[in-house]
Amino acid sequence: MAEIEYEKSGGIARIVINRPERKNALANDMRQQLTEAFRQADQDDDIRAVVLTGTGDTFCAGADVSKMAARDVKSARNNLQRNAHTLIRALYHIEKPVIAAVRGSTVGIGLSMMLACDMAIVSNTARFSCIFARRGLAPDSGAVFFLSRLIGLAKARELVFTTRFFSAQEAADMGVVNQVVPDEQLEQVVQELAQSMAAQPTYALAMAKKMFQFSQQPTLDHFLEYEALMQPQIHQTQDYREGIASFQEKRPAKFIGR
Repeated sequence: MAEIEYEKSGGIARIVINRPERKNALANDMRQQLTEAFRQADQDDDIRAVVLTGTGDTFCAGADVSKMAARDVKSARNNLQRNAHTLIRALYHIEKPVIAAVRGSTVGIGLSMMLACDMAIVSNTARFSCIFARRGLAPDSGAVFFLSRLIGLAKARELVFTTRFFSAQEAADMGVVNQVVPDEQLEQVVQELAQSMAAQPTYALAMAKKMFQFSQQPTLDHFLEYEALMQPQIHQTQDYREGIASFQEKRPAKFIGR
């Protein structure tokens, strides 16, 4: 069974993260498959709206930490740019409306992907965390770029620094998501919205997306270049190694500030 599923019907592409036994956590090969799915949806003239979702009770529980390994600065930078950054760019630059359909825990790169979509419709079961610091990392995949623009610097700093979980309703109140619906209604509400978007003038919406993106300075591409300089340096710290080890050993992390 494919870990990334791509379906198209009625002008709508449905891209599904399908690894429920790992809460849809992303390994590098899955990021590459997602990137290809995003590009396919963007380039297919028959597609006029895109839905991104996950199988089971979780949208995406971030990166697969069990697959993360220590890297030197150059290797870490190349890996970040080749995988997470390529994925986020491909998603963000799709020239059609992209709707995230989200339930359950959505953290790390899962949160970044949701934020990169044009709209997010979430189940009342959804909960979110900018969880990176718990693993000894700074946020990546554009999380700071998106959060600071959606909710302002003060609230974005709070979520990044505390790594606390926040509910679907709090996310809606802050403006992180567009709508909270009962879990059993999620698919229907998203499908109706996608059909509505697919009936709109596709090229006009594509140009509107570009206008929104142009209004944000620095651009996502410029921001990711800066991010790629910062994150690999963190991979060299003792706190990063402790963050990964504590997760794998299922114990609280003990950071020492080095």
